[in-house]
Amino acid sequence: MAYIIAQFGWWALLLLRREEEIARLSGQELGHQARRLMVLGEASVALMILGVVLVIAFLAIRRDLRLAAMQRNFLLAITHELRTPIASMKLQMQTLSRPGLSPSDARALQALAIEEADRLTALTDKVLAATAEGTVQIPLLKEPVNAAEVVRGVVWRAQQRDGSAHEWLLDAPAVLQVNADPQALRSIAENLIENAMKYAPGGTTIEVMVSDTETAWRLRVIDHGPGIPLAERSKVFERFYRLGDEATRNHRGTGLGLFVVQRLVQRHGGRIELGDTDPHGATFVATFPKTT
Repeated sequence: MAYIIAQFGWWALLLLRREEEIARLSGQELGHQARRLMVLGEASVALMILGVVLVIAFLAIRRDLRLAAMQRNFLLAITHELRTPIASMKLQMQTLSRPGLSPSDARALQALAIEEADRLTALTDKVLAATAEGTVQIPLLKEPVNAAEVVRGVVWRAQQRDGSAHEWLLDAPAVLQVNADPQALRSIAENLIENAMKYAPGGTTIEVMVSDTETAWRLRVIDHGPGIPLAERSKVFERFYRLGDEATRNHRGTGLGLFVVQRLVQRHGGRIELGDTDPHGATFVATFPKTT
């Protein structure tokens, strides 16, 4: 960019010198001054336009490079995420085919295989939901649903997968009747809770709270992990975005969970907010209007 501007300036200088020679030879010094100002003015405008074009091109290239890096991370993540449950199910099926396996061991292996199949299904649903955004949106099937019961079911399943890795705190009323898509609510809760399980260290508490007012109800998921730096908070809801680089990070994921959460919350007329947990950690708050 600096080279182009320098070249442009050099050409303008050459034009001015040539104009001076012509004016001196023709004896039109006064007219030369006016033409000189005109050349300088036109050169300044051209430089400004050139500068704006170069800045726009630079920002577009930087955006494309960032998107390419995010897509690379997504491909690395999705490859790992798909291969893991497939390999696990294959191993469990091979073990089930061995002779002499006790009924209790067979049941345990079947349960593990089903769990991996559920994990693969959830991952596929997440990718499909993220892909549908921006093209054809999957319609929401809103109906009266007990949101508290939906969240309780998600927490129970998460506890079964988590074992004793975390302490769990669930605060929800027995009944919270809202008008919403039950599958979308499950997806929102599952992705927020999965995010907390992923980043919160073992032994810490994961808090899930459901509350309501006259006009809105809220789902809070609170973890006591490292939290999210301020500089990254505006990016965590972007498609494919994950903290760090896929080749070096320790946590599984595709960079789609929070993107899907934000879109589903917005399609219910709500909003998703990210805050701090005292003394450290992240708090996600999804707020939904009761009238939609």
